[in-house]
Amino acid sequence: MERDTEMLERIAALEQEVRSLKTEVQHLKQHVKIEQVVPVQKEPVKPVVRKKLPVPSSTVAVPREDPIPEKEKRSLEDLFTRALPRIFTVILVLGVLWGLKLVSDYGFLSDSVKIIAGFVLSIGLGACAYYMEKKEKGSRVVALSLYGGAFIVGILTTAAGAILYDVLSLYVALIFALIYIVYGVFISYVKGNEALTALVVFTSLLLPYLLEYMQFSGVIIGIFVVLLFAVVQVVILKHTQRRALYIGTAFSVLALAVVSIFHDERLAFFAFAIIAVFSLFLISFIRLYSSNSKLHASLLFTFTVIVLSLINGILAREETPLLIALILFFAIVAGALYIVFKRAERLLIDMFGTLSIIVLLNIITQLNISSEMSLLLMIVVSFGGLVVALKHAIFFMKWVKGITFSVLAFFVLMFYEVEPFFSLKHLNIVLVIAMLIGLYKVLLQYKAAPVEEKKRLFKLEDIYPCLLYLVALLYVWKLDWAYMPQHYTTFLAISLIAFAFAAVLVVKPEIVGHFLPWLASGVYVFAGLVLLSTVWVDDQAVIVALIVRILYFAILWAIVADAWEKGWIYKNYKTFFGQYIEQLTIASMIISIMWIFSITNFMNFHDLINWNSAVILNTVFIFTFACFSLFLAAKRSYSNLKMVGIGLLFFGIIKMIFFDLSELDILIRSISFIIIGAIGLVISNKLLGKGKDE
Repeated sequence: MERDTEMLERIAALEQEVRSLKTEVQHLKQHVKIEQVVPVQKEPVKPVVRKKLPVPSSTVAVPREDPIPEKEKRSLEDLFTRALPRIFTVILVLGVLWGLKLVSDYGFLSDSVKIIAGFVLSIGLGACAYYMEKKEKGSRVVALSLYGGAFIVGILTTAAGAILYDVLSLYVALIFALIYIVYGVFISYVKGNEALTALVVFTSLLLPYLLEYMQFSGVIIGIFVVLLFAVVQVVILKHTQRRALYIGTAFSVLALAVVSIFHDERLAFFAFAIIAVFSLFLISFIRLYSSNSKLHASLLFTFTVIVLSLINGILAREETPLLIALILFFAIVAGALYIVFKRAERLLIDMFGTLSIIVLLNIITQLNISSEMSLLLMIVVSFGGLVVALKHAIFFMKWVKGITFSVLAFFVLMFYEVEPFFSLKHLNIVLVIAMLIGLYKVLLQYKAAPVEEKKRLFKLEDIYPCLLYLVALLYVWKLDWAYMPQHYTTFLAISLIAFAFAAVLVVKPEIVGHFLPWLASGVYVFAGLVLLSTVWVDDQAVIVALIVRILYFAILWAIVADAWEKGWIYKNYKTFFGQYIEQLTIASMIISIMWIFSITNFMNFHDLINWNSAVILNTVFIFTFACFSLFLAAKRSYSNLKMVGIGLLFFGIIKMIFFDLSELDILIRSISFIIIGAIGLVISNKLLGKGKDE
């Protein structure tokens, strides 16, 4: 009893709380501030002491959650407005430079005065930016643009003073350039603006060209680029500047590649310097990577492939250094794979796994292997990259690897031969076909969800099976020409066309798509026409050719029989066969008559039967098909099929009277007329039926 009372008390308390919440919601809808919610009156209930359930308060406090900070979204107008200071700073710098050149052309200022004016302008821009920030006047964006302008003017003035006007000695110019670079890195670190960091990195990497002009050692130039990139990483990591990372990596690698052109004796050093820059890039990339970012993963793939290609290009003529560089590169990528594996970043695991395989295959290609093996490795690499890109829907990588794999697969399928059977060329063809089949499964698994608003004319399930069908035919055709004797050539392919047509119809439409049955039927008809029009074959292939012709005839009537008996093919294409089964049967009858004429003519041409036998067989089959047509028409009351049967009867009678009488001797004529007369009586009896003559 006490337990029931406690339960009633709990229910009453919950009901009161629900009523209070409803009241507050109603007040909130009316935009009225809730100060106190008056509890709803209820019948007095005997109080019960409860240990676990607290008595609800008469006022229900609505919890306030702190709003989740959303990423600032700027409008196009805002972006344009923020870009104006940078644009006008560049315009100002160009205007000053052109003005100084104009003054120089007229001889108003000496070279020394122009260089001094450039440094004064640089210091003035920096001082103006500092004053704006100190006094809090103007926009911060404008101040940052002035800081960047001061850096650009200083670097350009230093380069002009040393290279163009020969006002500054090379070592003094170098000291000035280093001072400006330190200033630029310091400003980037303090201000934390990504555009400013990218500008400083880009401009600082003009110094290697000054060093090259000063005929510095290539080792010193490479060390400077690597050290500059390493120092900039401190700014990039502190302020999470991904775009500055990509820009710095691109221009650092470009600077090393360009300078390496002038130092043939230091190619190995520059290759390892590029690897060092790439290692620093990977460290920052892994630390700054945002989870499941497909854009950053695509950029990672792009940078890795570019760096790998540069290493191969720089060390193309030095086998041992190239092999060592590739092994080191593989170790770096494999180490990154281990790190992301510990972090369970699925996208990066697949990406670094694919890149590791690419580098490993590059190492294998350096072991003096054949061109076929190299092409095979390229196909495997492109296929693996394509699978990863499809799995994670990486747009850029998907198109690059898709085009690469398509070109390589087309080359292999069209120009590689299957002879000898156990060869790398044949293996390439087989692997490409297997990859195409696997790619179809991957595409079905990872394809994008269909957009309801857009109706696609062609679907993957319709197009891709047609491609696989054509590739299979091409492969069979290559096998046919390579391994079949010359007098049997094409019969293997033609036979498989017939079996493939039947198999396509038996398989469910969801697998073969909507277009493949029509394509297979078209190829089947074309192959049948080739057989129909071909009479001469080699004497050793006569029996095979006859069997293939009978095969096409049997498959045609197997399909018709399946449609009449509602078998597998009928169930797969119920709509089509339900509407056109009579037309299909009529067409099959006519085609069969032509086919029989072709077979008997073929047999007579190769002396398998004599002319009289061919004539008799043609006539007998005409009456047989006429009888069969009438039988099928009576079974389902098909009027058109019945008319075809009657037409075949008259055609057979006309042929028998006006052609067979003159071609056959009296004995054969007598026997054939007896047989055909008996068939005619049976047909007449079926037509008239019991009691119809009364």
